[in-house]
Amino acid sequence: MKILNIHGFMGESDNKNYKALCGFTDEENILSPQINYMSDSPEKIISSLSDMINRDDFIFVGQSLGCWYADKLSRIFHRPCILTNPCYLPHKVSIIKTSGMSEDFIAEYESLSENKINTLSYVLCGDNDTILPGNIEVCHRLCENITNVKGGHSSIENLPQHLKNAFDTVISDLNMYFLGRGSAFADENNCAFFVQDNELILIDCPAAAFHKAKKMNLDRDIFILVTHTHGDHISGVGTMLQYVWFAKGKKLTVVAPSDEVKEDLKYQLMHIEGCEEEWFDITTADKLDKKWLVSAIPTEHVKPLENRCFGYHLNIDGKNTVYTGDTAVFEPFERLIDKNTYLYTEISAVNSGVHLYAPDTLPKLKKFAENGVHVYLMHIDNENIIREMTAETPIRFAPLYNI
Repeated sequence: MKILNIHGFMGESDNKNYKALCGFTDEENILSPQINYMSDSPEKIISSLSDMINRDDFIFVGQSLGCWYADKLSRIFHRPCILTNPCYLPHKVSIIKTSGMSEDFIAEYESLSENKINTLSYVLCGDNDTILPGNIEVCHRLCENITNVKGGHSSIENLPQHLKNAFDTVISDLNMYFLGRGSAFADENNCAFFVQDNELILIDCPAAAFHKAKKMNLDRDIFILVTHTHGDHISGVGTMLQYVWFAKGKKLTVVAPSDEVKEDLKYQLMHIEGCEEEWFDITTADKLDKKWLVSAIPTEHVKPLENRCFGYHLNIDGKNTVYTGDTAVFEPFERLIDKNTYLYTEISAVNSGVHLYAPDTLPKLKKFAENGVHVYLMHIDNENIIREMTAETPIRFAPLYNI
């Protein structure tokens, strides 16, 4: 894992972030260039920093104005960034506007500043930042993962520990990302993915996820693990396999959790989607010999799909990972959970009888999380309600992937 550390305006390459990073990771893994913000344009600096990225496992760390660049690189390379008191809008900051910086540079900052949330950014925001007053509101608009800390703009209290906590959270989230985490009627339906040994593994593939997935690196072996055949989980499978076949000239592999679901999927793909059998491979979980797949876990969801709904037990980079899929019961998965397990579980604010109802399930999940289990919520029907219910707990939302 490489870290690119970017200092703030008038800062130094060995800034406080750099020294804190050296306290918990090898110095040889940290790149921390000296940047002259006064003499180089934002576009030139972005280009220079981008040239340093020669592998796909970077994490970007920034302080103040350096956060503007760390956030930018995070969006370009789809990698996480950790930002301490980020200066998201340099063109509005007095100390920069009155520094003698070229007006062209300031105009460039304005034109290139982001206005959409970066779900891969992790922010430490000080409570006494006199350089960027009111910055917390900007952070909430542009970042999903925010930790409020004590301290000023360049004097966050206990910075090494806060930075280590943020780094640990990033590493935890890297286990699996989501192209959507919403339930059936959401704009972006639930779809997770992870990469192992240059293989891309999707868990389900709704139509909304296909439009994101096709922008990813598809020049690798692709597998789609299917949990069940509801439309908000498989509506993009046919389109995805056709895209891979025609645009990439290769087959992907559809993995059904059982023989019965395999036959249902074959009928769907060939007789409804109109796919030719030669365009894809299809198998079942028990016949797929991959170290990242332990087993499919039968569960209960809806009566019409009785015995046809599953979750998955996975081994991702040696991490015990449990993925519930859509389920009305939690019991089939409990036996698989131990300390440090990565648990991705559905949750619902509505008591429908076919999903895990939050008031009944969250107390158990909270105990798991407090005892070392990494608990992530997915297939969420109302994020605002669930967020309120999980505030001040170690439970987290499944991390979204920026496309």
